[in-house]
Amino acid sequence: MRLKTFAFKTSAALAVLGLSLTACSSNSSATKAVGGTSDSSTPISGGTFTYAEVTPIKNWQTQAARFYEKANVLNSVLDRLTYYDTEKGEIVGWIASKFESNDAKTEYTFTIRDGVTFSNGTPLDAAAVKANLDALGLGIESAQIQPNVDFSAYKSSEVVGKSQVRVTLKRSDANFLRATTSVAAGLVSPETLKLDNAGQSAISKIVGSGPFVFKSEKADEEVVFAKRADYKWAPATAKNQGAAYIDELVIKYLPEVAHRAGAAQSGQVDLVRGLQPIDEQTLKAGGGTVYAASGVDLTANMAAARIGSGKLADEKVRHALQSGIDRQAIKDTVLSDSYEIAGSIVNHKAEGYVDLSADLAYDPEKSKKLLDEAGWKIGADGIREKDGEKLEVTVSSSNNSVVIKPAFELIEQQWRAIGVKLVNRAGDNTFLTNALVDSKIEFFGTRQFAYGGLGPVFGPANNTQTLNADEELNSLFVKEQAATTDEEHLKLVGDEQRALVSEKALTLPLWDEVQVYGANEKAHVEFTSGTAPIFQSAWKSKD
Repeated sequence: MRLKTFAFKTSAALAVLGLSLTACSSNSSATKAVGGTSDSSTPISGGTFTYAEVTPIKNWQTQAARFYEKANVLNSVLDRLTYYDTEKGEIVGWIASKFESNDAKTEYTFTIRDGVTFSNGTPLDAAAVKANLDALGLGIESAQIQPNVDFSAYKSSEVVGKSQVRVTLKRSDANFLRATTSVAAGLVSPETLKLDNAGQSAISKIVGSGPFVFKSEKADEEVVFAKRADYKWAPATAKNQGAAYIDELVIKYLPEVAHRAGAAQSGQVDLVRGLQPIDEQTLKAGGGTVYAASGVDLTANMAAARIGSGKLADEKVRHALQSGIDRQAIKDTVLSDSYEIAGSIVNHKAEGYVDLSADLAYDPEKSKKLLDEAGWKIGADGIREKDGEKLEVTVSSSNNSVVIKPAFELIEQQWRAIGVKLVNRAGDNTFLTNALVDSKIEFFGTRQFAYGGLGPVFGPANNTQTLNADEELNSLFVKEQAATTDEEHLKLVGDEQRALVSEKALTLPLWDEVQVYGANEKAHVEFTSGTAPIFQSAWKSKD
């Protein structure tokens, strides 16, 4: 069987490499930093770095790490097999020093780096990798842990020789390797995998091989981690190939958005996620730094259409709502220079991005014409009606984005101008709990991790975006996953974007995903392609 070996630059230095989702020098290239001091200074070792997240986390189970609050912390606790370098635009080695596949993309072989250990001293060897892959691909029934959606093609794996793991897939999957870069594919010790659900959900019991280890926790207040002094297996492109510069990492929670910029500026915290646009200038004026961490690994922020909803079943209605959004007005009114208007369902910097901005142009007259053709006529109150029903739609979203609610408030005004009433429940996490699985809630305001193709996001019949499976799209997803060349794969990823946005209007893209962080003048930090802070290379200037 002929195997394709993936790019991994080898040298004598790589023998002592290790990778942490923490120190990839290229990630800063996808992050705009404004204000504050330059990150080009020589790092200083020592001290405590305090980071403020939005809300406390109850469940730390690795495969559930698809939310920022979890991923941004586990990023520094768990290593992965591979790492995505945004500057190079390629996957490089981490715990796997080499990786290859057969032409059909049904078999992948990973060569595991020697000398890597979990924080409890046990080896992160081929056997441990196999145990993790089985958990990711098959789930853990005894602990009620479901398989990772990005590993849906997984069939089995076996240890080959001393340090190799051969993975067999049920079908071709050109995105499998990219999925191994995800923090939700973080490697934990075999002992952790043997724990019940509660055990695997407790941060104090999760044992990884990353640059930080659990130290203490105060429920709903803070989690403290200590650096691992013997860490020496960061990603191949990491600036810092050894232990973290800082001695201690403190994670605090700051749900009140209005307090975040002040906390960073005053030095109460060194870094905080989720700045309001209005606070960005204030922080910069006070000497702080605003970081716009680009979500290369994520879809654009969007309003995903629930196609099981009667009101959105008609393609003309979806297209009318698509062209009824003035995205430039959202940028000018609600957002800041940290944000970029979406040109597709994927990030501008993502592989295979296709510019569909012409199909997203604001055209309210086109919207009105399409709605007329669909049989929705203007009622006495200005809202369109059909068969005695008002054209009233609801949007739900989490509060993870500080701009999501005001953005939909502006869309509410724009849609009213074409005769559509939008009920804005964006940012209401209580409402979201039921709305996630309720097809009567017409729109889900969201962004999702997408590693390569869009099949895992929109393909399953119970996906939370559309709550439905489109047969034509799923056929396209299968072709994309089965692509055997990069050229063919990227073309099909482009076809997926056109189908979702331009042809079917199943998703209404708004702006590229970006997480806006604020830092005080002493803090120096970079970010991954998934917007997570890289605490292994973070450091603080002296007074």
